[in-house]
Amino acid sequence: MRTTLVPSTARHRCHHRRRAGTVLVIFMVSLAMLSMTAAALLRVTLLQRSMVRNNELRIQSEWLFQSAVVRASSRLRSNAEYSGEEWNIAGESLGQTFDAVAKISIEAVDGKTNERRASITVIYPPDDAERATVSRSVTISL
Repeated sequence: MRTTLVPSTARHRCHHRRRAGTVLVIFMVSLAMLSMTAAALLRVTLLQRSMVRNNELRIQSEWLFQSAVVRASSRLRSNAEYSGEEWNIAGESLGQTFDAVAKISIEAVDGKTNERRASITVIYPPDDAERATVSRSVTISL
């Protein structure tokens, strides 16, 4: 039986390579975990940004709906034959970059000559894939 002795420098080199490989694997796993965490944070940030934008569009649409009610009421008081309109609102007049559309339709209320039903649909912004729509009917007294 023959025994070969490995010089201590060779053993040291082998041990050093194993340690370097282990450190490299740990580094790669840590980098992968960090990348996944960053991707998740980015996704959450984009989702929150989208939610804020949708909320902004919804609130602006509600205000535009109220403006359309006031407009319809004013028009009815000055002209009892007013039947509605498609009101195109320029973004500049809103202090915004997007335009808006309010579709106003007026109908008589059965049995009540001094009231009209206004059906109003507001679309803001009308040309964008992400938009808010508010659609309701209100009764307006003349």
